[in-house]
Order: sequence, then C-alpha cells, then structure tokens
Amino acid sequence: MSRYQRWLLKTARTIHVYATLFGLALILFFAVTGFILNHVEWFESDHIYTVTQSLPTAKLPGGKLPEPDAKGEATGEDKLAVVEALRKEFGLTGELTSFDFVERSDDDGNAKKLIKVEFKRAGEIAEASIDRENATTALEYKSQGWAGVVSDLHRGNRGNRTNEVKFTGRVWSLVIDGTCILMLVISMTGLILWWSLKSRGKWGAIFLLTGGLGAFAVYYWFVP
Repeated sequence: MSRYQRWLLKTARTIHVYATLFGLALILFFAVTGFILNHVEWFESDHIYTVTQSLPTAKLPGGKLPEPDAKGEATGEDKLAVVEALRKEFGLTGELTSFDFVERSDDDGNAKKLIKVEFKRAGEIAEASIDRENATTALEYKSQGWAGVVSDLHRGNRGNRTNEVKFTGRVWSLVIDGTCILMLVISMTGLILWWSLKSRGKWGAIFLLTGGLGAFAVYYWFVP
C-alpha cells in the first residue's frame, strides 16, 4: 500500500467517525421525521380555535387602520404597523405570508370590508380578519400539533418554487443543506473505507448495486 493510500484511508476514517458523531442527532431526527412524514395521518391532529378582540388603533399611523392605495395595497409603513400590532396583541410569531384588503358578506348579507393578514410557522397557520370599520379582529389558529411541527422541519421551505414565504426560515434551510452535505461526506468516506477492506470482494459490490437498483426498481414499477 502506497503512502498516499495510507493517508487517504486514515483521513477517510477520521472524517467518517467524527462527521458521524457530529451529525448523529440530525441524522436520527431526519430518520424519525421522515417516517412521521410518510405516515402523517397517524400522528397529526388538526386543532382550530379562534380569538376575537379589538385591535388598538391608537399606535397606528394616523390612529386608524390603513386604506388600500390605487393598486389595492397598503404602504410598507401602514402594513408594518398593523403586523406589529397583531404580533403584540395576540403574541404571534411566524412569518407574514399575506396582507390583503377583501370584502365578505356577513350573516345578514351585508358586505364587510376586512383586512386579511396571514402568518405561518412550522406546524401552524394564524389568519387575522380585521374589520376596517371598528378594528374588531377575529384570529383563527390552525395547529397540527407536534407532528406538524417536525413534519414541516423535515420538509423545510415548501414555498421555494412558488415564492411563498418560508415555513421554517432561512437558517433552518441551511441546517437541512448542511445535513445533506454531511450525509454525503459520511457515505463517501464509508465507501472509501469499505473499498480498503481485503474481504470486500464481490458480495459487497452485489449488496451495493442491489440496494441502488432495488430502490430504482420500486420507483419505476410501483410509484404512480
């Protein structure tokens, strides 16, 4: 065995061991949440509840709720003031996903002008309906419990292709990317270590190919 081969094996072994230890918690997390996501109906339970109260307008620009501009939108300052008021009064976290002026009919058929504001976070959606006449705010929470939280953490930013605001944020997205790279490093160093074994022979190659081809065969023949 050449000096380069000895160095390669030693380096691969060191990286493999410490990378596995470093990422063990994340690997276990994505293994468990992958199972939960695949059988989400076993674990998730929707919880919906509403809270109604008046939104204080004293601290809003001009002491009143914003009106839509020519494009039917709110200015950045007005929108921010309403969003911050909702966060303070209702203890909302999550990220803002929509802010719209809408009209809806009440039970008597009268048109009501509303401001609809939606926040999303892992496992939860909060939607506020603000009456533009009296600032009465109905906030509806939709929670999927702990299973919804970990499922969203496993899936990450579901809205990347639709420009939807991130469910889990940019930082968690980096955690997912880092975990993918870590698993790639562990796999490659493991392959190098396997290749160095004298007893690897044909059986190792057979298992390696069978695993990959088996997964492809299931996808090709059984996935709709």
